[in-house]
Amino acid sequence: MTVAVFGASGQTGRRVVARLREDGHDVLAVGRRASVAGEGIRTAIADLGHSNVDELAGILQGVDAVVFAAAGDPIRIDRDGALHVIEASERAGARRFVLITGMGVGRSRPAEYHGGFWDIYFGAKAASEDGLRSSTLSWTILQPGELLNTPGRGAVELAPTGSLPIGAVSRDDVALTVAAVLADDRTSGRSWEIVQGHRPLGDAIERALGAAVDRRA
Repeated sequence: MTVAVFGASGQTGRRVVARLREDGHDVLAVGRRASVAGEGIRTAIADLGHSNVDELAGILQGVDAVVFAAAGDPIRIDRDGALHVIEASERAGARRFVLITGMGVGRSRPAEYHGGFWDIYFGAKAASEDGLRSSTLSWTILQPGELLNTPGRGAVELAPTGSLPIGAVSRDDVALTVAAVLADDRTSGRSWEIVQGHRPLGDAIERALGAAVDRRA
């Protein structure tokens, strides 16, 4: 499968790129600046704060799946950038799309995550999710808790939005989960929170698939 990863130079994105390449995918690493992505990995430059849909669609020609792991300005990147990539993916004929947003979207949040920046941040993430749900793409949305740089354990908890206590998860395990959901079409149409846990990833996915279908799909 040919997979484009946006935000490929970021802390989560580069882990996604490495994981997908290790799994044998043809990876196109897309970032706002040139970077050394690794042997056998193609690269493209796109500044999501300024790139238009036509430019992005050109980059995505021949791509089967897209992973959006970019983050930055809530309006220009998290909302508008994501929406542009979603539209460009449709135009380019991609089939699959995995969007990484954040735990707290579409659910109750602790008081310290309300007001000011946080309302803008979560509102932007919610808009990107809504845009993906209304697209023609086969989509999966992952809403990780606080992202940690600790080594992954391959053990997580996955559940529909609002089902888990606010928590944290290793970026390594997020990358592992992205690769796993891309390989399993049963995860299409699901929005899952993800935090560190004690279930092997495969078991966590099976358990999440047995839960109620995404109530906001």
